[in-house]
Amino acid sequence: MAAAVLALPLLGPAVPAQAAPTATVAYTGDFATAFTNPERGFHNRYEIVDDPSVNDYASNTIPGFNPDMLDRTFARARADGDTLVHSYVHLDKYQTSDLPQALLTNLGTGLGAVRAQGMKIVLRVAYVWDGYSAVTEAQMERHIDQLAPVLAANADVVMHLEAGFFGAWGEWHESPYTAASEESQAPVRYRLVKKLLASTPASMPVAIRYPIFNYEFAQRTTAPPGCTLPDGCLLTTRDFDRLGFHDDCFLADSADMGTYDQNSWLGWFDVATKKQWVYDMATSTGGNKIVGGETCNASGGNDAAGVNAQYELAHQHWTEINEDYAAVNTDLWKAANMAASGSDPAETLFTRIKRKLGYRLRLVDATFTTQAAAGGAFTFSAHLANDGYAGIIKPRPVYLVFDDGTHRYDVPLTGLDPRTWKPGNVAVPTQSVTLPAMANGTYRLALWLPDQATGLRGNPAYSVRLADTGTWDAAKGYNVLSNTVTIGACTGDCTPPTAPTLAAPVVSGTSVSLSWSGATDNVGVTGYRIYRDGTAVTTTTGTSYTDTGVPAGSHTYTVTARDAVGYESPASNAVTATVAVVTPPPPAGLVLDDFDGMPAYPSAAKNDLGRWTGGNCFGNGGGNGVVAGGALALQYNNCGWFGSDVATDLSAYTYLVVRIKGAAGGEQAHFSLSLGGSTKVFGDFTLDGGGHPAITAAYQDVRIPMAANGINRASPSQLALGFWYGGSSTVTIDSIVFQ
Repeated sequence: MAAAVLALPLLGPAVPAQAAPTATVAYTGDFATAFTNPERGFHNRYEIVDDPSVNDYASNTIPGFNPDMLDRTFARARADGDTLVHSYVHLDKYQTSDLPQALLTNLGTGLGAVRAQGMKIVLRVAYVWDGYSAVTEAQMERHIDQLAPVLAANADVVMHLEAGFFGAWGEWHESPYTAASEESQAPVRYRLVKKLLASTPASMPVAIRYPIFNYEFAQRTTAPPGCTLPDGCLLTTRDFDRLGFHDDCFLADSADMGTYDQNSWLGWFDVATKKQWVYDMATSTGGNKIVGGETCNASGGNDAAGVNAQYELAHQHWTEINEDYAAVNTDLWKAANMAASGSDPAETLFTRIKRKLGYRLRLVDATFTTQAAAGGAFTFSAHLANDGYAGIIKPRPVYLVFDDGTHRYDVPLTGLDPRTWKPGNVAVPTQSVTLPAMANGTYRLALWLPDQATGLRGNPAYSVRLADTGTWDAAKGYNVLSNTVTIGACTGDCTPPTAPTLAAPVVSGTSVSLSWSGATDNVGVTGYRIYRDGTAVTTTTGTSYTDTGVPAGSHTYTVTARDAVGYESPASNAVTATVAVVTPPPPAGLVLDDFDGMPAYPSAAKNDLGRWTGGNCFGNGGGNGVVAGGALALQYNNCGWFGSDVATDLSAYTYLVVRIKGAAGGEQAHFSLSLGGSTKVFGDFTLDGGGHPAITAAYQDVRIPMAANGINRASPSQLALGFWYGGSSTVTIDSIVFQ
């Protein structure tokens, strides 16, 4: 019998698996549209408990009664483009008794109406309107116990609670428990807040009326007497993360009508200190806390130019504010015509606030797999910008959606928390997911940020719309990234172009001329994007480009190709161009500082007038900024302050001249300048001829006429720059001179 022979295949060298094709797609930002988004924006006031038998304020026997406030279709709010409403829960009739079931039932149906209209609500419990309230602590806690089941059952549509209960309007004054100067009252207000937090869902923030009380709560390290709640009756990290702030007299005067100027038994703190507490408020994970409220019937802290409103809304990270009250302030905003500044278009201040309250997330670009197998790996990363005043406040999931019109697959990106996407630039690191079993075909790829409550996810009104043109699908509530992602074998344009090849650059003065070989694509190349130092500077359809006004120094250029689908090629080879230093003549006039190292900055703490100068919170120079090459570079990320004392009569001078450049250009919207009693965003100063400063990537002299901008030349005090406007970049100042 012949021996069996085992035939073995001839094996060649192992062939590595080919990486899945990816594409980078850039998106066009929408910087002008004031579109709706959930959990942010202006709110309107309603009476959610609309049964007059349990709520006297739902009756025309109350002065000022407005039947519109009983409208459970919220037509006025919807017509205003608002997604939030506000309501009091009036308990005037129950200061010494339990709440009737009819009130609790009516509150529940009212919250159901909020859900039916695709909205959310801010609630506040109050025992009196304009008067003194002395309801006992035990009675208030009993009412919290009664309200808690209704709030829990409707937590999906309660945006947040205002702490309420104490005093006139539930606003924590005119009560025996809210004198900030009285230590004896502190345990009562602490216990009530702890009770409210312990009795309501963890997803429900609670806003406190006065910053001093948030400070007071944070100082307590031992439980107050008479408290039997969980956690030893001490506020936990999760509790503190839920505590925010509501200001009900925003810009009424220099202290917001008592908001910032109460004495405390813990010590005396000035207005600036208390405001800084609000500026610094953050959750334990670095997110923004809820800040909202309303104006009141005074406007002493407001200004027709809108500087104060923009500054405070941005610095305090406001998410919502009352549109109905008070007209003395909102009318000022509607009348204030704002010039185009940075990425903001020319518009009224009211429209600007409407756009920027809370979050305004804009997709800059995304990189993702373009062809994958069902059950296989898929990757996604992105660059976003948050152009709003705050981040998303409440937890919210993030999904990639694959939709071919017949099949829809929602794939969670579990490593992302959109609450961390705060104002400024946001990098979304690469997310790798495993695709589900899917039908082969061509899919639309979308980014979906629905509500955290599963019961609301079917309603697009509760999903986040990104601030880009041509990406929002209103019917499905998601943001379209691409229409041509292939699952299975490719049948269309699934391949990005090849990388171009850059030739050596030609430098002439401050211009850099680039040229490259054409890229190829299986369908066709439609254009190229040029990057300087990793930042896109322009796009072109040709194979050459001259970059003008390039800052002095060494710069790296790359180019990518794009096809009709929007796929972007890998980057070309990198080339380096060196622009020689455009040495300026010494500035003429009275020099505040030319940053030539004499005196040394920051160690000498003196400017060229021999007076104090310094800075803090910058990303370079240990927070001070860095003087190098005869100029001061200030690197900032929504934080930074520079000051230089003048204290010299400038009446003989007409102009403040700032020789300045930005790392990217457009930084004029990122900071304010204060001098002689005038404070404005840098880009809002008026120049000769009616124009406004616009920072470029090359040095220029910005000549600001002082008298025309309200600067008191006889008493200029200090020149100060503040960088708390949501921007992130570097500005470099060569000199500050008066001419």
